[in-house]
Amino acid sequence: MNTDDGYAPVLTTKTRKGRFSAPMAARMCRARKHSARVVLALPGAHRYPFQDGSIADMARRAARVGGFLSGTPLLDSWIYTSTAHRVPPLDVRSPQRWIGDWAALPKESLLPRDGEPRNLLLRNADEFSLFGPEDAAAAINEISRGVSDDGEPTLVLFFVYALRSEGTHLASALDGAAGKNVFWQFFGDTSDGGSALSHLDALRAEAPHIRNVGLYNGWDRIQETPEYLFYRGVLGPFARWQARRSPSTA
Repeated sequence: MNTDDGYAPVLTTKTRKGRFSAPMAARMCRARKHSARVVLALPGAHRYPFQDGSIADMARRAARVGGFLSGTPLLDSWIYTSTAHRVPPLDVRSPQRWIGDWAALPKESLLPRDGEPRNLLLRNADEFSLFGPEDAAAAINEISRGVSDDGEPTLVLFFVYALRSEGTHLASALDGAAGKNVFWQFFGDTSDGGSALSHLDALRAEAPHIRNVGLYNGWDRIQETPEYLFYRGVLGPFARWQARRSPSTA
């Protein structure tokens, strides 16, 4: 299929992957069905993970998690660069169209193209400041504003790619959200050259009072992590945190 018009096709056969492994992993982790609001945050600073299918695969896996945990089929979704930008919700019942619009890009054309691209992500490239600096702390602060402190908790699936963490901004943002009814589950590649994952790992020892943060590295390339292991890796920390907050319903 021709992708020169700025539309990135996504193979529909992938939608079947994880259909059974996500609920199985959730039950093994004792995660409760329809017990949480699920939010997806995707990085927008690099074009490559949109082109190679990494972000598309993470969105597909997030849809599987949301299909089990969330009582609604629509997942709040964000793309973060220097700040967080809300995009249309991801419908877990039919994620492929959303993935084609917001989580996948064709290879960059060497020649200029006339007309507006079909891909919605490219249409919003300037507004979102795509492929520019990114600030995970600003994204955490922005997403936190929409989190309710009452009722069911929120699980934020926060994908990072080559994210560098300088200074104390990221830790300070998580410290400020430590008492909120939200769990931040970070996941990403261990070999992408970023420093944020190592900072998050160190934060667990330095600030044990921040209990609503999880970190899952997976395999060297996160999209190569087997489905079942991935779902256990991102659901286990959340389920344990949720059980500690409401032991009577665990």
